[in-house]
This record gives sequence, structure tokens and C-alpha cells, in this order.
Amino acid sequence: MSRPLDKSARLELLTLLVCVALALTLLSLPGDTKVFVADRLGLVLTSPYWRVRNFGHDVIRTRDENSQLRQRVAELELLEASAQRRQRDAARLAGPAVDAGYEGDLVPCQVVARQRGRFATMIKIHSLAPIGWRVWQPVITNSGYLGRLREVINDQEAWVELISAPDFAVGVELERSGLLGVLRPRADRFELEMIGRDEDVQVGDRVITSGIAEIRENETDPAGLSRTPRGFPVGTVTDVSQPSDQIFKRIVVQPAASLDYNETVFVVTPLGTYHAPESEKP
Repeated sequence: MSRPLDKSARLELLTLLVCVALALTLLSLPGDTKVFVADRLGLVLTSPYWRVRNFGHDVIRTRDENSQLRQRVAELELLEASAQRRQRDAARLAGPAVDAGYEGDLVPCQVVARQRGRFATMIKIHSLAPIGWRVWQPVITNSGYLGRLREVINDQEAWVELISAPDFAVGVELERSGLLGVLRPRADRFELEMIGRDEDVQVGDRVITSGIAEIRENETDPAGLSRTPRGFPVGTVTDVSQPSDQIFKRIVVQPAASLDYNETVFVVTPLGTYHAPESEKP
């Protein structure tokens, strides 16, 4: 008792005195009041502890549930990305629609290079299997007509001339009216030529390949003929005007195929020129 008490001893002594005082107070109270006061006192003293304890358990449980939900969301995102990738692959490998009665092969090829420059007019394609292709054979995409073979490198690689090439021309047809014309690139647009000023041409008309033979200087073809099958989409008419000093309409066409980005294209070859890989043969 002669030694000075430290803080912990003082706190314990104070707690003991408070407990004794509370006990004596409760003992001096009547029976019913004693039970009521004891119940209220216990609630006041223990309620904060239980609230903090339950809150801590809720926080831990919520954190675990959030972790599981994040893991499940990550799994679903991976599954979605995989499904989208498979869908894109299937769309790239799905051949475009052709007219009834078409006889030929649509050989899928991968675009492996593009001509360097601001306006690319040539792309290099590669086939998984040897192809007996020839210069001027048409090349299309899922969306429509893209160009034609310009230079054969070997039986699996070739250069394709896009419709944006300055000297490119292809015979086309207005699907609604059956009018025939020639599509040519002009600076920053594509124009459909050789359509009379009095003919019926409307914005939104669909332009397709006409299927008419075209005469070219082709060393690999003695006849000098190269035929593009009819029915491949080429584009859509976006503007029509009638210059007073010309006998033909001025028709602007928006190409159906993308000229800037392609992964898979299809070479239109006659039947029998595409040699399928061994894995595809029956």
C-alpha cells in the first residue's frame, strides 16, 4: 500500500469499486425493479460488443462473397470472349451467298500482307492448299466483291488488285432495274458509268457483278477472256445526278466490301482447280 499504484492497477481498482457499487445498488432495489434494472444494464453493457462482433462477421462474409462473385464474373468473361472468338472465326470462314446455279469453288485464303502506302491497292493472300489459280480470277469477302488476282506467286500465294486501283474497272448491274454499267474508282469515290441520263436509278439501289465477259490482255488465257460470275454484291448507290452537258448520269457507289481491313477472303475459281487438303478429302 505504501507503493504508488500504476495506471493499470488504478483502473482495476476503479472497475472493482464500480462493480461493488452496482451490486450493492441492485441488492437494495425491490425484486421486480431489480430484475428490470439488471436486464437494462446488461443490454447497455453488452450490446456494443455484440454489434461490433456481428458487424465484423458480416464484413468478413461479404468480402468472401465478393471474392467468389469476382471469380465467377472473370470465368463468365473468359467464356464470353471465347464464344465471341469462335463466332468471329466462324463468320470469317463462312462463304458468301452466290446465285443459284453457280458452278465453281470459293477458296478461303488468308490476307498476309498489304501494299505499303496511304491508299493500298494490292493485298497478298495465302491459301492452305495448292490452287490452280489464274490471273484475273475474282476475289470476294463475306460482304461483297473485293478485287481480282493480279500476280500469281506460286500455287499457294498471289497478289490481289483491289477495286480501289486507279485503272480498275468491272462490269456491274443494278439489281432492281437490270441496267448494265461499269464501276471505276475516281479519286475519293467510286462511280458507276455508262448509265444513260434518262434511266431509272435511285439512291439505295444495290449494285452486283453483271457476269459479262471482259476482254483483257491475259497471257495465261489465249482467248483473252476473264469472266466474273454474276450476283456478287459490289456496293450501294449513294448519290445520283444528271449533268446537263453529259449524256450519262453521274452515279456514286459505296463499296460493299471493306478495303481497309480483311482477314479472310475467297478466290472464285472454276470447279476442279482447288485441291483440298488430305484432311478434307472423304
